[in-house]
Amino acid sequence: MYRVELDFGLGSERIATAVWRALLPESGVALRSVRVRLTLSGDRLGVVIEAEDESALRAATNSFVKLVYLALEVLGAGGGVE
Repeated sequence: MYRVELDFGLGSERIATAVWRALLPESGVALRSVRVRLTLSGDRLGVVIEAEDESALRAATNSFVKLVYLALEVLGAGGGVE
């Protein structure tokens, strides 16, 4: 099992909550033996991705990074990521 942990400092609890809510439906989709867990703590969004193989892990990681970026763009907060 391969695993990656992402931690996004979003600068605002309101923005972090909005991004977390936007990603929740995506985290429940089981695809290619990939599991995703989201956590929210203040202005920080955590994403833990586990996969059976490296290519699935890489694809899921790329997807979630892009989804966070897109959610921030929609919210008008694209420059606020640590």
